[in-house]
Amino acid sequence: MKKAIKIVAALLLTGIVYLAIQGSNMQTVTTEIEISAPPSKVWNILIDINQWQEWNPTINASEGYASLGSTHSITMMGETEGTDGPKYNPEIIKLAKPEYFHWRAHMIAGFIFTNDKIIELKETSTGTKLIHSETFKGMLVPLFSGQMNKGVPPILNAMNKALKEQAEQ
Repeated sequence: MKKAIKIVAALLLTGIVYLAIQGSNMQTVTTEIEISAPPSKVWNILIDINQWQEWNPTINASEGYASLGSTHSITMMGETEGTDGPKYNPEIIKLAKPEYFHWRAHMIAGFIFTNDKIIELKETSTGTKLIHSETFKGMLVPLFSGQMNKGVPPILNAMNKALKEQAEQ
């Protein structure tokens, strides 16, 4: 019995070490969209986090206004319409008006799962090119990598499309 417990403990330890090592690798999902509005208009919509739930179909509730070091309350849409999904409190870690927005959310604990949202706005001859990325890091990333590759792009694209529609009004 003691030998079996030692084997199980060794396997668990090996698994934890593996996840810790693999979790130090980042996974990034990036989407882009062209918006027929100047970067300043897109920026003003983007930094008014209090209004995100009004135009963003992926957000059920949002509180905050983007300033460096500020923390926000975000409630994602649930899988079933009308239900709440995950809730988190990201912190703005970099802002460069009107071109770069970056927040970090620690889900559970930083070493277990961290999500960075980065939105870059680049002026074009017709308006703005929006580059929207989410970077994931932590021990849980290797376990959910395939699911993130399938599930995250539609969420980012839905937000991008809604932001485009809002900015082009």
